[in-house]
Amino acid sequence: VEPYIPGSPMPEGYAREATGTGAELMVDQILETGAEYLFIANGSGLGPICDALVDRPGKLTFIQATHEGQVLSIADGYAKASGKTGFGMFSRVGLGNASSNMYNAMKDRTPLVMMSDHASSTNEGTDTHEDLDDWTEGVKPYTKWQWVVHEPTRMPEWIRRAYKLSNILPGGPTHIRIPRNHLYASDVTA
Repeated sequence: VEPYIPGSPMPEGYAREATGTGAELMVDQILETGAEYLFIANGSGLGPICDALVDRPGKLTFIQATHEGQVLSIADGYAKASGKTGFGMFSRVGLGNASSNMYNAMKDRTPLVMMSDHASSTNEGTDTHEDLDDWTEGVKPYTKWQWVVHEPTRMPEWIRRAYKLSNILPGGPTHIRIPRNHLYASDVTA
């Protein structure tokens, strides 16, 4: 899949270094895929993404739904109608609500990249408010790939991987959990 042979020099212009908040790096990578829309639910966890878009006006448009299941449905319909990958994000507690439509997208092999925020990485495994030990386990049957971002410096890599895997035939949804503190992390270089 990569355009170079391991160990050989990377082609010029293939990658670039960027510094910013975790959310800025996330938004930049989504934009690198050619995405124009981010389908979102009216939940928490989107503050840093809104902040990142202030410096990128008009480049990524939010389409807001009132429920996580609708986010999946709208992104699924967009991907089918446009032939482009649908990107969506919602609050972590909405993952269960989104699962039924994630199942539909998997059956239809629709290329989607779904993201949700996650409790702070410092709270992982402590059974804190609105948290589970493994959120990704519940969506394994409905996704081609799922991941939790453990380092903000690798966020662009995981966004790109989710995008690629959702598009490799047969297509299908992917899911990334992003700890909230990684979205707010500043001076992240990737």
